[in-house]
Order: sequence, then structure tokens, then C-alpha cells
Amino acid sequence: MKRIFLFLILFFTVFSASSQIMVRWYNWGKSLIDKPEKIDTLYVYQLPARFCAALTATTKMTGFFAYADFKLLDTYEVQSLSYLGERLCKQVGFEVGYGSLSFGYGFELGRSSADYKRSLSLGLSNLKWGLGCSYFGLQNHIITSLTIGSPDDDFYMDTIEESAGLGKMRNISVGGYYVLNNKRFAYTATNTINVVQKRTAGSFMLGGRFMWSELDTKEDMSGLFESYSTIQFALGGGYSLNVVLWNRDAINNDDRTVRNITFNVTAMPVVSLVNYLQTKAYTFDIDSDFNDTQTLKKSDVWCYPSPNIVSSAAISMTWGHFYCTSQFNFNMFYFTSQNAVDEDSFDAPNINIEGYEGDIFSDVSLHGILYNWSLSAKVYYRF
Repeated sequence: MKRIFLFLILFFTVFSASSQIMVRWYNWGKSLIDKPEKIDTLYVYQLPARFCAALTATTKMTGFFAYADFKLLDTYEVQSLSYLGERLCKQVGFEVGYGSLSFGYGFELGRSSADYKRSLSLGLSNLKWGLGCSYFGLQNHIITSLTIGSPDDDFYMDTIEESAGLGKMRNISVGGYYVLNNKRFAYTATNTINVVQKRTAGSFMLGGRFMWSELDTKEDMSGLFESYSTIQFALGGGYSLNVVLWNRDAINNDDRTVRNITFNVTAMPVVSLVNYLQTKAYTFDIDSDFNDTQTLKKSDVWCYPSPNIVSSAAISMTWGHFYCTSQFNFNMFYFTSQNAVDEDSFDAPNINIEGYEGDIFSDVSLHGILYNWSLSAKVYYRF
């Protein structure tokens, strides 16, 4: 009996301590979601946290262009363009959440935008700062355009083909921003349900992004390179402006009587301070009996800083229980071998033929563009 009594005391002691810890964590999480921002209430109105549900629709595209320019037999100018990306992606889905915390799911309509695609994104933001990370990977056929010479040359070829196999692209991105005028300017007013911009205001912003991308083009039979990969760390800044088209404040402190229409435009150029390019390509050595030896060479190039583009535009409407928003985002990042700090570090592919002293390929340069854009619309209902 004594043992049972001691066991019950121990059990209720542990249960009570665990309950207190759980309550403490619950209160911390709730305060994180419900915590009021330090704002100028003449310009910004923070809505109380409520449960909400939304229907969403999105159209978007992501792609990777790789350009190679070189001379063939020191005579013919050659331009090769390889593209790997998705077709126009159309998605519909839903979101549910409470306050600034939400979860969503979407699925594609019609034909799939790629033979294989996976994506994942996470984000956290308030009126001062925002942070987000994303992963995107796809497999699709590579479209290649190859032009040799010009129509006036004795030899001229211009072709476009699709690879039989699938190329692969992967991208990891981590980015963030900081709003300088965060008391009078609500950057999130046009993309989250928590705040309303009552008067027109804007702010300078600071931004940064780390990005790693890889393009595997082994299936591209007309391309010189087996793969490309780039690492970029970019810093920059810009300006964001909320234009209030119409606003009516809450009546009798009832936040569901708010009426507001706000338009936002943001431009934030960034400069890639860390700019690294790696390529893999084969060099062929052919002897007099036409036996060839293939050597896969890896080229590592550090490049000078380069400008890139991060931009967006959005419009939102708050009307009683409903909140509607439409957003457009466009991002573009560049890389080029001609921007190398040490030009000799770029090891271009070549063909060496025994008895032939000239270069089959010469003056090889590589350029690339990674881009993504999206247009989305969401309709929320606040309970």
C-alpha cells in the first residue's frame, strides 16, 4: 500500500510539472502569434488573431538558361543555348491558419509542368523582418538551340531539338529582409491577413539571399558541358511603397467592419558578393587511329560581383470577414565565365586530335540565367 501511495505521489508530481511546462510553451507560442507590434496606429492597424481559411490559385514558372559561345576550327562562330525548366504551372489549393500561422496545400491542374517536380518552402515574418527558405527540384527534357556560322558562310547550321532523356535542376534558396520604417509601414499588409495599412506609406528595405543551383545536362547531346552549378550570396536594398486606395476604420472597435484596399510595389536590386561557378565537361584526345580518350574535367571559377533582380507587386482588399490578395513576384540571377577573377581558372572543354595543332573549340565562354516568377490570388474568410 505504501508503494502504491509513493507511486501516485510521484506520478502526479511529474504530471503537474509536465502540465506546467506545456502551459508555458502554449502561452509562449500564443504570444508569438498574438503579440501586438509596436506601430503608429495612425498609419497601421493590427487585426486581432482569428482562425481563417482560404482558397488559393497560382500560376508560376521556373527555368534555367545556359548559353555557350565559342569558335569552331578557329573559323565558325557557334552559339549554343540550353534550357531546362517547367511548363506553365497552374495550381489551386487551400490554406488554414490562426493569426500569422498558416498551413497550405496545392495541386496542379491539367498537364503536369514537369516530368518530375518537388518543392518545399518555409517562411516567418512580421512588420520588421522576414525570413524564408525554399527547395525546388525538377526533371524535364532539355531544349537546345545550336547555331554554327552564319547564312553567308560556306557552312551554316541552325537546329532546335529536345533531349531524349531528362535533365535535372535543383535549387536551394534562403532569403530575408529588414524594413527600416517598420512603425508606419506594413510591408506584409498586402500578403498576410494580420495588418492593414491605413495611410499611404513606404520604406527603404535591406535584403539578402543565399542561393545554390545545379543544372545536370548529361542528356543534352548538343551542349559542351555535362553540368553547371553556382553559389551566390547577394546583399542589397530597395524601396517598398503601400498606396492606400481606400480605407474605413473599424466601427465600435469591431475589426470586421474595416474596409481597405491597398496596392504595393517593391523593387530590391541585389549584388552577388559571393559568386562561384563550377562546370564539368569532357575533353577528348583522339589519336591517329581515331581512338579517343575521354577525360571529365571540373572547372572552379570565382567571379566578380554581379547585379540581380528581386521584385514584386501586390494588391489586397480587407472587407469584413473577407481578405483578398493578388501578388506577382519576379526574381532573376545571372552568372558568366567572362566575369571570372582569374580567366585561366575556367577550363573549357576541347577536342585534341593527334597531328592537328589548332583548337577544335576556342574562345569558349559561358553565361547563365536562373529565373522564377509567380502570380497568385487568395481569398480568406476570417471567423
